[in-house]
Parts: sequence; structure tokens; C-alpha cells
Amino acid sequence: MDYLAAMDTMNPDTGHTAPSETKAARRRRIAWEADKIAEARASADAGRLIDEAEIDAWIDSLGTDHELPPP
Repeated sequence: MDYLAAMDTMNPDTGHTAPSETKAARRRRIAWEADKIAEARASADAGRLIDEAEIDAWIDSLGTDHELPPP
């Protein structure tokens, strides 16, 4: 079994792979993923980042009496 290819379609809860993608569906998915990666890189290049400490503080506050708003 090609484990790297299977990891892309495997359901982690069941360990079964999803039905095979058609070539056209795979091309659409990969194009969509490439667009989203490009958008994320452009956003980061523009300085729209959230400090890791702010994220950690927000996560740590979840479920407490003093939850912080999302950063």
C-alpha cells in the first residue's frame, strides 16, 4: 500500500480510505488548496499575523471564568 497517498484520503476514526478521487476532482482540490496557501502567504507577508503568546493565552483561558476574546 502506498501509505503517503492513503494518508491523504484516510479517515482517522475508521482507518479506511475514502473512495478514490477522480482526476478532475483531484485537480480542483489541489488548485483550491494552492489558492488558499497563496492567500495565507500573502496575508502573512502583509503582516497580518497573530503572536503565538496571544494565541496560547486565549487557548489557556478557554473554559475558565475569564475567557479571553479570540486574538
